[in-house]
Amino acid sequence: MWILYIVLFTLPIIFGASRDFFEREDYDAFGDRLAITENRVIFAENGAREFAIIENPFSSNPVACYLEYIYVDSPRHANTSLDYVYNIVMGSKQDEMEPVVAMIGETKQKEFYLIVMIMAYSPGCTNRLKRTIWVPVSFYELFPPSALAVDPRGTFICVVQLDSTLCIDIISNTTTTSSNYQFWDKKQFFHSRALAISEKRRLLLTAYRIIDEEKKLIPYLYLADFSDPSNPLLLGMKNLSSQYLKQERDVFTRYATLSLFLHETSNMIIVGVPHLDCIFIFSMEQNSLSLVKTHVSPEKNVLFGKSVAIMDSNIYAVLAYSLATLPWSLSQIQVYSLNETVEMPKPLFIFPNNQQEMESTDSQELPHRIVSLMAWHSNGIGLVLDAGNVLLIPASPPGYCSASIKKYEDIDIYKPKSCIPGTRQISSSFGPCMICPPGYKNNGSAGELCVKCKTNDTFWCFGAAINEIDMKNMTSYDQANPYPESPHATEFEDILLQNIFQLPILNLHCLRISPIFWTFVGICCCILICIIIKILSCWSKSRKRQQCIQKILSHCDVIGEGTYWLGGLISLLVLILIIFACKFSISFTYLYPIEQISSGQRRTVSCDNTLFNAKLTSSLQLLSTLKYEEEKPIFTLLNGQRLLLTVQVISTGYTCKDLELHTIRVRGLSIQSENFTCSKHNEVLTVIKLLPQHVLNMQLNLKGPHFIGGLRLCFTAASVTNSDAHSRVQAIDTCQLFFMSNQTLTRNPTVNVKMTKVINRTAGFTLPNETTYTGLWLPRFTADTLTDELLFSLGSEYLRYVPKITTLDISITESEFYMKNTQEPIARQYEILFSTILFASKIVLVLNE
Repeated sequence: MWILYIVLFTLPIIFGASRDFFEREDYDAFGDRLAITENRVIFAENGAREFAIIENPFSSNPVACYLEYIYVDSPRHANTSLDYVYNIVMGSKQDEMEPVVAMIGETKQKEFYLIVMIMAYSPGCTNRLKRTIWVPVSFYELFPPSALAVDPRGTFICVVQLDSTLCIDIISNTTTTSSNYQFWDKKQFFHSRALAISEKRRLLLTAYRIIDEEKKLIPYLYLADFSDPSNPLLLGMKNLSSQYLKQERDVFTRYATLSLFLHETSNMIIVGVPHLDCIFIFSMEQNSLSLVKTHVSPEKNVLFGKSVAIMDSNIYAVLAYSLATLPWSLSQIQVYSLNETVEMPKPLFIFPNNQQEMESTDSQELPHRIVSLMAWHSNGIGLVLDAGNVLLIPASPPGYCSASIKKYEDIDIYKPKSCIPGTRQISSSFGPCMICPPGYKNNGSAGELCVKCKTNDTFWCFGAAINEIDMKNMTSYDQANPYPESPHATEFEDILLQNIFQLPILNLHCLRISPIFWTFVGICCCILICIIIKILSCWSKSRKRQQCIQKILSHCDVIGEGTYWLGGLISLLVLILIIFACKFSISFTYLYPIEQISSGQRRTVSCDNTLFNAKLTSSLQLLSTLKYEEEKPIFTLLNGQRLLLTVQVISTGYTCKDLELHTIRVRGLSIQSENFTCSKHNEVLTVIKLLPQHVLNMQLNLKGPHFIGGLRLCFTAASVTNSDAHSRVQAIDTCQLFFMSNQTLTRNPTVNVKMTKVINRTAGFTLPNETTYTGLWLPRFTADTLTDELLFSLGSEYLRYVPKITTLDISITESEFYMKNTQEPIARQYEILFSTILFASKIVLVLNE
């Protein structure tokens, strides 16, 4: 025994520990001050020196009561009253007519007692103490007693002290004390405050075992039989890890605190070892323990396992003390399935989340920290916060989520609330509602189930669908057309010859306007005339008619200067070609500029739909280059055009009340904007904003747990004209739709819009005419990762329900280059006239030769 006292007095020097290493005001300093059963909740408030008691906490009408410490008097010692509570327990299945509450307390005289309060049942707020039992417990200046537990029936209470184990049998009213050295372990051990008792009076204890020779502290799980308290039996012990704590570390810190929970129905035990960031799950069969599962957290140094619990629905909850879930908490509760077989499973969900938030308290703003986790035999949890508040989160029925908070002073009870649209809850759970599967919807009236969508070409069903969305007028479109290329022939003579001597035989319209076709028709007519003349010469004895026709044709002979009548026929054919050439030349002058002609006009001139009287060139130029004076007005008009941005959030439960619009300035300065319009119709939230400038960053914050199926961005602007400068900026009307089939958008989508100036320079058709300029903004939309489905498919589905805000970032920038398109006529009027005369004269000269 002397070894024990040496260790007791040397550990503080080595570790630097003290009795108040945990701050005395901390709600997890020495044990759990919260006890929960189905019908009662009791919370020890040391600051106020009172117990906060909620009767029937999970009914529709809970009753809040208070019991001051001064009324918990010792029956044997006058003027001895309770001053400080280290931990408190209640049996989960005890007799509610005579509930038993056990605690380890300290008096004002600095004396330690195991205190048992046997209360008289009262339906109202008149909680009367029927009687109390005060049993002194061992006191050590540096290590106060802390390991306390009660069996589910509330009839057998034990406290494991540093040197002995004290047990009270309420029914027989007997007290027994057993030496730890002779019973638990031949070696010395420092117990943690994790102790559990089964209905069969099996004691489970987690403790750090001291290896004297090596001076190491190794976590162990002990199992003992206390069915006969006077003769306890150690049934087994399990080494929880080969890793150990060195003696210079303090075992009485959060880093080294071991946790333990016994699930009586399944005989499953879960043990948390936070300094290893892991938990162990054992099965208790008869008088032995079998390791079922080891769960190691992928996150390191988060004190995973500081508090643990197993629920009735085959799930277990673990407190990750140093893993934040902002903006609500610096800790989080992770809930897992017991059926998972992998070593590092992913949580089913975590608390807090965007459907189950935490609120500020009167004494502390967010974020809070969860210091301990409690559970009772139903599917619910109780949490103690560092702010001195208690959260009770019972399981809600199918179709509901425990999200509506009702406050009772320092105790908040989460009440059932209908699942948000687009989600479902198919079983009783204290977690959030999950989104509907692909192809299903829930507008909030479907209860616990989602309804299959009825879709077609125009009605779509997005991820987390609320209703089908009519997408007939919500598609992507762009007003900008590709700039055409110049014709293959850019010399008018070549174009004229191609169209004069082209004979398209497959298209009737093209055949009708072909000059060479009508020339062939003329040739056929000439042959017919020759045949007629010949017939007349054979049938008629008089040659007057024949001579008359020949004389007329001879006068038409331009080629032989009236010598031959056949030359007249050929001259008529040449005249047909010249007439068609003139007709084409005149029509060709009207095929400029290309913006003012249609395909129908081109088809009346030529069978080539791409024919126009324009030479086109395109170039990419730096925006920073100097501009000619005649070019400056179009840039001024473009820079001054007011753009209207329309953002449509598709298939969402968000409303205008959930929206905040911010303009992000340089160095991260955010300015909230109020100058915008917002409306919602058929699950589509529409936001319209007149942009103050063309280059800016905007942020749409949508607060709440809802989801987004798709996103559509539109830019519109009116046309602007400067008649004096012959410049005009075209109207803008372009939209882009973003979505992923059967998936929800990520919580932080980013859309980048690159605005590019397009300048069209059109030279005048005649040299005295002014050059005109037209301009257009051409936006190019790109988006970062639109969905997190890949992450969710890897087992991180719980992350879908964590963020409180959906943030849409829209970054609008201008390209460093601009596109310059130049249009000039292939041939102007005088050139066309000259080329046509030259063509006619050449034909005549060729035939004359």
